[in-house]
Amino acid sequence: MRVLVLGIGKIGSVLLEDLVQSRGVAEIVASDIDVEKVRRYVSRMKWEDKVTAEPIDVLDHRKLVALMKGGFDVVANMMISDYNVRIAKAAVEAAVDMVDVGMIFPETFALDCAAKEAGATIIPSCGLDPGLDRVLEGFAAKKFDVVKNIYSWCGGFPQKNTDGYNNPLHYKVSWYWRRAIETYLGKTSILRDGQVVQVDKLSGPENPEIIAFPEPIGECEAFYTSAPFDTIEHLGLKSVKNAWNKTVRWKGHCEMWTKLIALGLTDTEPLKVKQCEVTPIDFMVELGDKRFQYEEGEGDAVVERVRVEGQENGRETAREYQLVDFYDKKRNATAMGRTTAYTCSVVSQMVGRGEITEKGVVHPSRIGWNMELAKRLFAELAKREVRITEALTQTLA
Repeated sequence: MRVLVLGIGKIGSVLLEDLVQSRGVAEIVASDIDVEKVRRYVSRMKWEDKVTAEPIDVLDHRKLVALMKGGFDVVANMMISDYNVRIAKAAVEAAVDMVDVGMIFPETFALDCAAKEAGATIIPSCGLDPGLDRVLEGFAAKKFDVVKNIYSWCGGFPQKNTDGYNNPLHYKVSWYWRRAIETYLGKTSILRDGQVVQVDKLSGPENPEIIAFPEPIGECEAFYTSAPFDTIEHLGLKSVKNAWNKTVRWKGHCEMWTKLIALGLTDTEPLKVKQCEVTPIDFMVELGDKRFQYEEGEGDAVVERVRVEGQENGRETAREYQLVDFYDKKRNATAMGRTTAYTCSVVSQMVGRGEITEKGVVHPSRIGWNMELAKRLFAELAKREVRITEALTQTLA
């Protein structure tokens, strides 16, 4: 199998290592705008026999399409969400299969007909969140005769008693600091009693929710960030009445961010400081990029839980699936990197081997909806010590 990887950063490097160690992958082209950085990394890891580094600026559509036409079985796109739609368009034009870890964009799914005509399989948003959460939503929903409620919780944060845990925010950045800040701002839409309603992300009588995971995690707090409207749409789950996604953090996080927002530190109106104009949020981004990045070897943790409720065999039932993962010291791989990159790597290889045959733009929940594919994904993740457990099955009163 020949694989093209776009973007060799914090998460992309974890995916690259997983592909190198996968027997079915014969050749990898690792492509990034900073190709010298990639070449040094490949040389240091002694992967030259399997990995070739190639420069690419994904904003150059013509060159990107030409690169994708290089005879690859699949493209694994690890670039940030700002570029995901344009990269998907290039993959469709190149008629090559692609899996990415970006956000859920309607513009990507608008490419469905074109992808089918090209004979390409495009699976967007196939990382941790969105990604594995959507797979679990589909996997759980498939077991029900009628699906009524879909809830999920997910978060990545420093392990207890680390520098990150002990800093004022009890937090460090696994991905991009600006995106992390945006998680806390404003309102979001959820489904409540069959109606789409707007709720404050951090405040209100329901926020934060106290939620417990197995030790050494223990009690955390969770707040609204979105809802799985995309899962409901792509699986045709018209009976769903309540649905939301929540982000998980250490206790006290919401109160801290409520104060920072109230102080105006996330405002977008420029301020004049010593003859320079800067917005408070840009200042926060620059400060966070310096102060809230994980140090080498500093441990992080990831938690994810999906709960689906409905009717199963005539009974009101709830099913919960859960994972808890930690920094891998041996491979120097963060929990966020493991859970995000391994999901993308496994699904990319399933596509490359022809195990996922559906053409067009395929929502990740459809992998969960196919029990055989979902179990294969879970088994491969377990081989990488990312284990998903059925935390709860109960009959509701």
